[in-house]
Amino acid sequence: MKRLCAGILLLLNLCVSAQAADNAVPPEADDFLRLKIQAEQGEANAQYRLALRYDSGTDVEQNFTEAARWYGLAAQQGLIVAQYNLAQMLRLGVGIRQDMQQALYWFMQAAEAGNDPEAQFMLGEIYRYGEGVDANPYEAFRWYILAAEQSMPEAEYLTGVMIADGSGAPENDAMAIRWLRKAAKQSHGEAFFVLGEMYERGEGIEMNLQQAYVWYAAAVQLSVDRAVNRRDLLAGNLQPAQLMAAQTRFERCIASVYQECE
Repeated sequence: MKRLCAGILLLLNLCVSAQAADNAVPPEADDFLRLKIQAEQGEANAQYRLALRYDSGTDVEQNFTEAARWYGLAAQQGLIVAQYNLAQMLRLGVGIRQDMQQALYWFMQAAEAGNDPEAQFMLGEIYRYGEGVDANPYEAFRWYILAAEQSMPEAEYLTGVMIADGSGAPENDAMAIRWLRKAAKQSHGEAFFVLGEMYERGEGIEMNLQQAYVWYAAAVQLSVDRAVNRRDLLAGNLQPAQLMAAQTRFERCIASVYQECE
């Protein structure tokens, strides 16, 4: 009896070993095949990386439908980057039927559970412009400032602009300037331009035309074309000594990579 049981156990072990061999990635498989096998076995990171391959057409024919399918599988396992990419495909109707409610769901998953600043920013955009929802500046501001608190430059800029305009938040020019400065230190050209306007007009801070010139000049350096006229007009209104001092400050601003501009 013991010999028979041992034989049965040996047979079971052989079956398990054969099944494991079937599930194993063949050593001769190329990178794409190995990745696909891992994805089919349920590995979330592999599913996401496979989706990226189909999304970009890397080592495989570009296929947005397959990309959306694999992003979806990884998203369901809680992978934040997959949730964000799936939400974008649902939002735009790429590779999958456009569905703003589902897009909002996956953006929310990434933004709330994953605290993802890109998803938070996209929710700000959706509520700001009313994509599939009623436009709501208060909701837009709520999501923008969450992304801004994670140092996303565009979110810092829009948070500053909305506070300056009193849109979605109480108007507070001094607070707006603080957010705009944060964005400016990350080389955000439009933030420099708005700072120039606020310093030129004395909004939230004492009027300072020399400093306004510096902000506008930095905006020009960062390819904000509308800042050219404002910089040149101020240059004509400053005394030679004031202009020289402002230009020196601007040079220090550039040399410090926009960290020391005041």
